[in-house]
Parts: sequence; C-alpha cells; structure tokens
Amino acid sequence: MGTVTSATKAGDFVLSERFLLTSYRKHPNTSEPLSIDIRQLVSEIQIYESVTNTTLSGKLTLVDGASVLDDLPLTGHELLEFSLYTPGMSPQDTKNPSGYDFTRESGHPMFIYRINNIIKPNPGTKMYTLEFCSREEIRSSQRKICRAFTGTVDNIVHTILRDDLKSKKNLLFEPTKGKNKYVIPKLSPFNAIKFMQSEAISSNNVDSSGYFFYETRHGFNFKSLEGMISRGKKGGEYKKPVARYTNTPVTEGGKLYDKDAPNIFKVYDFKILDRFDSIANIRNGVYASRLVTYNAFTKQFKELDFEYLTSFEKQRHVGQTKQTSKENPINSFMPIFNYEEGKLLSQFSEGKYMFESSTQGMHDTTQTVADKSVSIGPPDIENTLQKSISQQGAYDSFKIEIKVPGNTGISAGDVISFETTTFAGPNSTSAEIDPYISGNYLVINVSHLVLTTDHVTLLTCAKDSISAGYPGEPLELLNKEKDESSVFSTNDLDVILSWKIIL
Repeated sequence: MGTVTSATKAGDFVLSERFLLTSYRKHPNTSEPLSIDIRQLVSEIQIYESVTNTTLSGKLTLVDGASVLDDLPLTGHELLEFSLYTPGMSPQDTKNPSGYDFTRESGHPMFIYRINNIIKPNPGTKMYTLEFCSREEIRSSQRKICRAFTGTVDNIVHTILRDDLKSKKNLLFEPTKGKNKYVIPKLSPFNAIKFMQSEAISSNNVDSSGYFFYETRHGFNFKSLEGMISRGKKGGEYKKPVARYTNTPVTEGGKLYDKDAPNIFKVYDFKILDRFDSIANIRNGVYASRLVTYNAFTKQFKELDFEYLTSFEKQRHVGQTKQTSKENPINSFMPIFNYEEGKLLSQFSEGKYMFESSTQGMHDTTQTVADKSVSIGPPDIENTLQKSISQQGAYDSFKIEIKVPGNTGISAGDVISFETTTFAGPNSTSAEIDPYISGNYLVINVSHLVLTTDHVTLLTCAKDSISAGYPGEPLELLNKEKDESSVFSTNDLDVILSWKIIL
C-alpha cells in the first residue's frame, strides 16, 4: 500500500511508514516484543466510528505471499500500530486532531481481537481479515463493577473511565444535573455507563434526550443529541457544519463527479435509508405517548400525555441556526394535518403506553458533599422519558447515507451540510434544491475504507427537522387547549391493572 503525501485528487491519504503488528511473544534475540511491519501486506483498511458504539473499531485485509505472519504466529492478541489522515490534516494536532493515530507514541494503539476469512487464493498465498478495537473495549470485557456511586452522572462516567478502564484518553462531556445514587450489580464498565446514560439529564439543555457514550478520534464523548448539535446552555450557539457536501446532477457524460479533482466535498453516491415509518413511529411513541407513573409512598398514579409538536418548539434541532426565525423557520418532519376526529397525529397518545415508578426517597435524600447538603434522587422520568423516546425516534426516522472522498476530519457526532437537487415539477427540465432532503445532518456513523491508492468515507447521517414546511398546513390546530396530565389514587387500581393486561 503506497504512501500519498500531498492531495492531488479526492481520495488521497497519508499512511504512516510503519505499520506494526506486535505479538505478546518476546523477540528471540532481545527482550523486546516481537514486531513485524505488515505495511506491504495490507490491501484494505476499514475504520468505524458511531454514536451507538462505545469504542473505535476496524478491519484489516492482509495478503501474505511470503508467510511473513507465520513468524508470530497470529493468535488474536496482537497490538496494532499505524496512523492515517487526509492530506492537509494531522492526527498530531493537539487542539483538533484530524486523523487517526494508533501508535504507541500517542499511547493509544489498537488491539487485534479476531482473525477470520482466512483463505488461500493460490498456493503460497494467504489472505486474512484482522478485526481490531480500542484497548478499553477489551478491558471492559474483563471487568465487572459491583459497588455504589453517588454524584452527577458525568462525574460517575469519568470515574469509571479512569479508575475501572484505566483510560488516559480525553473525555468530552456535556454536564449533567442532579445528584444521583446508583448501585451497579456486577456490570461491565461499558454496560454500567449504558445503564446510567439513559437517565442522564443535561444541565445545559433541559429538554434534551438521554445521553450517548461513544469514542471518536478526539477521545470518548458523553453527550445528548442536543449537546452534539449545539454549545452552551439553551439559546446558545449552534454548531456549524464541519463539511458541506453537494450532490450535483449527472453530467452529459454520465459522470456524477470528477474523480481527478482535488475537491473532497463532492458526493460519489447517496441513498435515503429511512424517510418515515408512520406506524413504527406511532407504536414507538415518537409522535405521542402516555406515561403512567406510580409513587409507592403517596399511593398515587400520575398520567402524562406527550405531544411531539408541542415538544418540538422547546427543543434544539440539527437544522437550526442563529438566523432561524419566523421568516426563516425550522419545521417538524411530521406534517400538521387534521388526521381524524379533529385531532393531529400527535394527539393520539394511546398509541404508546408506558408504566414507570416515580417513587423518591429510596436512598438518602440528602448528602453532604464538599461541606454542602445536596439532594439525591432518581431521574426525573416524568419530564424526560417521553421526550427522550420521541427525540431519538425522530432522528431514526430520517436517515441518508452518502459516499464521499476520504475525510478524516469528520467524526461521529459532527454536523454536516448536504445539498441535493430535485426537479420543480413533472414537466420541469430545471433542477432545484430539494428543501426536504437538503439541509444540516447529524453524523451517526463514519466508515473509512482505504484501498491501495484510494480512500472513501461512508457517512450515515440523520436529521429531525426540515427547512421548508409542508404546503397547506393548518397551523391553527396547534393552538387547541389540552389537559397534559392527571392524578388518581390506588382506588383506580383495577383500571390500571386492566391496562397492563391488555398491553
């Protein structure tokens, strides 16, 4: 695999001169670990990032025609070292690393954990697929946590990362509010974090959803969806797109892009993965839901209805900017229309029923921290659960996948801009910007594919809003008064139990 040192065309890349595979065995003539430079054996590199994956991971395809790897041999416990970045970017930039540095100098090499697809295409030649991951993934699999934690969720996550996983990587986090007490019952560190992240509440964005814990080239991240697209407290700055991609119409020659151009912001290909599943959204509580909570101390049930369109106005959205206004609005992906019975689609809360405990005081309600008395209680599910389900479901409802020239400057959790065209009408010959598909997107997954002389990046992107409203929407329906909650006692227990049986 050759080295590209300067960008002459889209898809160029810089690969480290050393590409080391280090065994747990010692070198026979020294006390150093046995290492082999496999750079000339590598035919394909894949690197993955995702807001739904705890660590970085990837694959190598090796073609060994000289039995080089027989000297190790391969066991699935090897250390992997290399670096990769797009020309003009550098993983060594301490403020904004824009590449992958998996060397021991960085302190963050990767680890081989699986060997598969071993084939012999011809006599004397072997092909391997080596799968690798971050050290923290292995450490999490080796350990279990069985103890109590008290404090904010972000501080607890930091403690687990440093004390249990022994990680020295950066932790980029969105502050959480409230002091909570958790007892972790023999869970792996990552599963313990996953248990708590769904209950974390942002101190910046009061209407934010549950958190995500994931690794990128920057380090580990602990953020809500709103925290990924904005900075600071509610009403603060929206993040600008790190890249602007344009899907140009096919030319007369049938080419979608100029492969030899240095512009890395062209789109090779794109497809729409999801553009609404109304039935699934109804059943999952994206549009509306009803939450019934029970307090064991007060013996009361509480019933709360959630409406997507009402909540939409209070939340941050990926398409918003400081310029968003009545003249330049951001709109819900769900059309506003009189569905039936004079109701909006978001007013049928019975489509999704949930039952949760709201009992407080199970643990000490106060505790002295830094000479101050602080309240300790459970997560505020009555104000967060339905919003969280709806917001995450909205992003799942509108996804695209774009294939672009390799760009190590884009990470999962970033915001990008995507623009594509559509024809104005059935008889139109001129292309116009598609107002529904075009706009800002949140990057959910990043997949890098590096071949012998080319690097492409596959981005899975999602959004929860559109820049143009649907025509003819009856906005006056939004102004109808409604009763959002009700409280009833255990005298109505038979009714509650009947609901559970039905559901």
